[in-house]
Amino acid sequence: MQREPRYDETEVVSMTKKIRNIAAVVTALVLVMALAVPAVAAPGAGKLGTQSASSVASSGPNAEQRLENLQNRIANVLRARKARFDAVAANLVKRQDRVEALAAKVETLGGDVTKVRAQIAESVKLLEQARVQEQACVNAFQEVPEATNRGAAFRAAKAEGRESVQLMKQSRVRLRDAAGALARIAEGLATEE
Repeated sequence: MQREPRYDETEVVSMTKKIRNIAAVVTALVLVMALAVPAVAAPGAGKLGTQSASSVASSGPNAEQRLENLQNRIANVLRARKARFDAVAANLVKRQDRVEALAAKVETLGGDVTKVRAQIAESVKLLEQARVQEQACVNAFQEVPEATNRGAAFRAAKAEGRESVQLMKQSRVRLRDAAGALARIAEGLATEE
């Protein structure tokens, strides 16, 4: 004994469309209510976009609070940036010392390491320039809250920071080149023996 379907296929399709339409309407109503209720419940929430930039910037205690928040955020970012910069610089100095020590060993074995030492010296010089540039970046970021055009001051500070990072990368590349040249010199000495 086989059961007959209650509804034919066209009725099922029709009911499915109706259910989808009802679900869409309910979802739209829920979204409208979710957006409307907080705007009504919070005093002045609906007027958020009506204030001009100058009235927001000069709104007494709020402006002081925003300035303090900005200074705190900048201090936190600079603290993290200093930690990263110091870690990378310490690692680079350690590598420079290691390549210098290896250059001394290769020199005692009779290798000509004058070019390698020049590249190491260039790496050290670039690292020192990166430190100076990083300090300029820090100073520029610290001046952002008091700047009349904070956006321009922030962009200038970011540019200072990018230049510092670029100098650090150049220092690392010079050291890598020195290590590669030293390895070639050491291989040349090994093949002679």
